[in-house]
Amino acid sequence: MPRGILIILPVLNEARNIGPLLSALGGELAGTNHAICVIDDGSVDGTVEIVLQTKPTLNGRVHLVRRRKRHRGSQRGSALKCGLDWGIQDPGMDLFVEIDGDLSHRIEELKIGIDLVESGRADVAIASKYLPGSRVVGRTFGRRLVSRVCSLVTSLFIDPAVSDYSNGYRFYSRPAAMIVTGHQIRYGSPIYLSEVLALWLKHGLKVLEFPSTYVGRNEGLSKLRIIDLIKAAIAVVEISCRYHLTGFRRISQSSSRLGPASDTAPVITDKK
Repeated sequence: MPRGILIILPVLNEARNIGPLLSALGGELAGTNHAICVIDDGSVDGTVEIVLQTKPTLNGRVHLVRRRKRHRGSQRGSALKCGLDWGIQDPGMDLFVEIDGDLSHRIEELKIGIDLVESGRADVAIASKYLPGSRVVGRTFGRRLVSRVCSLVTSLFIDPAVSDYSNGYRFYSRPAAMIVTGHQIRYGSPIYLSEVLALWLKHGLKVLEFPSTYVGRNEGLSKLRIIDLIKAAIAVVEISCRYHLTGFRRISQSSSRLGPASDTAPVITDKK
């Protein structure tokens, strides 16, 4: 196993799921050197309180970052970047895992992704929803169709070698993490996932997908905003231009580590 594993877990109003998820992560990673960084974006349903209550049962391996959102829409990307910036400061962490906070990803697949990266077969491993053997449950046909079309379009614009640009269940090495922290990240929305993946591909990292089961939470088309789809489409074109033409800009040491993707004010409540 790697020296240290950091789980980056963005949440927003996940009181029903966060307790079982943290317990399952602790059980699956028992006997390993790991930490779980929970980035909360302003939950008002008791999520934070449950995290704090659960922490003692997991030997203090849970760390909480609380943020205040300043803009509408999901800021999953900036939450992931915030957790990564926090975790990269620990030189003992050499494998990073991103996972959703709503139990949509199966904990049983955790060691598959860890093993792919730890063995050197991949610099980045992605639990894909679209490979043969993958399954998507709990999503309406319309939502599955929109998701699939968006992923196909993204792959055509960036690199068709990857089938799933939007899955938030990812595993990557410390060198891959340092590539992200060393470059300007423009998007704080979920399109961050596609931007970072394009950045890794541009640097020639070995990206490997494996079949996964994704459990939706009764997600329907009503939760999708047309304006968000338009913004995502524009972002994919812009990312494609950087991937194929202009390249990705590095940041100077004096630049903010969160960069333009930071549209929340982070408040780290637990640094130990």
